[in-house]
Amino acid sequence: MPDGFRVALAVPRRGPAGMFGLPCRVAGHLAVEEINQRGGIAGRPVEVLDVDAGDEPGRVARTLGLAVRRGEVDAVVGWHLSSVREAVAPAVAGRVPYVYATAYEGGERRDGVLCTGELPGEQVVAALEFLREQFGWRRWVVVGDDYVWPRATAARVARSLRGRGVELSGQHWLPLGCDDEETWSGLVGALGRSGPEVDGVVMLLVGSDGVRFNREFSAAGLDARFARFSPFMDETMLLASGPDATRGLFASAGWFAGLTSAAALEFTAGFARTFDRVAGDAPGLAAPSPGTMAESTYLAMTLLADVGGRGAPEPAELDRARAHWAWETPHGTVQLRRARAGHHVHVAAAVGAEFEVLAEVRRPTAPPP
Repeated sequence: MPDGFRVALAVPRRGPAGMFGLPCRVAGHLAVEEINQRGGIAGRPVEVLDVDAGDEPGRVARTLGLAVRRGEVDAVVGWHLSSVREAVAPAVAGRVPYVYATAYEGGERRDGVLCTGELPGEQVVAALEFLREQFGWRRWVVVGDDYVWPRATAARVARSLRGRGVELSGQHWLPLGCDDEETWSGLVGALGRSGPEVDGVVMLLVGSDGVRFNREFSAAGLDARFARFSPFMDETMLLASGPDATRGLFASAGWFAGLTSAAALEFTAGFARTFDRVAGDAPGLAAPSPGTMAESTYLAMTLLADVGGRGAPEPAELDRARAHWAWETPHGTVQLRRARAGHHVHVAAAVGAEFEVLAEVRRPTAPPP
């Protein structure tokens, strides 16, 4: 039996994004099962080292950096926040391949780091243009967590929207993981004082912060006045928010659990089969619908194996793939071109604790031959 190809799977188990940890682990392990059924990576069975990426970013980076220096891992795959990526990348970049799965703000070009998530231009701008065309909503206020992804995304979206008839007309920032009652009360009060010219709120909030905002927003009756849109919302967050807190809520992503292609249905079935085994330390849980965070983790792991081909992937191979690559995912073909991942992006409306897909608003541009 050949030595295993060891992959650190870095997903959060705590903090605001901790609610995504178990679904991401399940999806990552599902991908590994399928990769191993096909012979592993370079003939080596893939072995997973689960790492909690919900810790303080510097500690996550030290954990992964030490594992790399000791030769304990051959690659890193992770769904985690950009603040964690900013700490992890310098610790592992150029030493082992690092595939970053999360929708992010763009601009990552360090050696051996490949970002596979949706970008603001395709995920946010296209969705806001669709909502303008369908409902006439033109002026939006941003409510975001105060760290790199929301800040940079808001800035890029504002620049991209110039001259398109859609505007980000205000911004409100919260500490990541905010639990201060006065801060939340002040935010809701400020939104309530917005004039009739504001059509909706762009939510750049993570996990439990987005859940709390949904509840506070709806409890104040603001869901009767304003639409909400998020590029960082999945079925897990809808379920946690409760059906009374999701009226007038829209989201965009490559994946939604309501997609019905053959590949989508196969992924959903595989996720359900794998859930019980991975969630063995949490008995009694029923398999949830796999959200976009889980599917993103799955496609990042499958990309690592795809890039490896017949040999074990090295950082230089990820750099070449970043320039020009394409691979199949449960939500369709994803195209990598010049460090940008092009996805099929959908807009969906919340209906209670589920999403109803309304339209595909963006298709990837095929890379040159």
